[in-house]
Amino acid sequence: MKPNVVIFSVLSLFTILAVVPLSLAQSDENIDPRCRTWYRRVTTQGGVLNVRENTATNARIRGTVANGTVVLFNTSDRSGNWSEITAPGRLTGWVADRFLTYHHYGNRRFTGTMQVKTLEGGPVNLRSPSGDVIGSVPNGTLVTTENHTVGYFANVTTPEGRQGQIVTQFLICN
Repeated sequence: MKPNVVIFSVLSLFTILAVVPLSLAQSDENIDPRCRTWYRRVTTQGGVLNVRENTATNARIRGTVANGTVVLFNTSDRSGNWSEITAPGRLTGWVADRFLTYHHYGNRRFTGTMQVKTLEGGPVNLRSPSGDVIGSVPNGTLVTTENHTVGYFANVTTPEGRQGQIVTQFLICN
């Protein structure tokens, strides 16, 4: 093979590798920031992902999550290498962030209503501005939301007219 052909092939490969992730990222940019979900999908090379007690690689393993499982992202550590998740069955702990991919539910554009979405299908708490629980809202319920959030809470109105706040982690765009 001639040197020019090898250089062209290598440059072509780098171009392809650079463009493919860019095109994937651009599709995520089309999501209204209010519609980004807290859900992630476990993406291992088969097998399971260890859920650990803390961010150390030798930390006690609390349980495992199978490849392809949708989990709820709670937070990440300062390095961005570890994420705290909640998996089905209420298993909570730390996993290596590189094994999680963003998982989108619902509409990509904010329409003024959102749907309550939980991992287990249970209800979420409806809270007063002071944080007191004033009721619950069933999974799947469509709520009207205001255009702003207060910290991790969204101001909502239920179909029955009850007003309160719901943790944004449990809302997806409808």
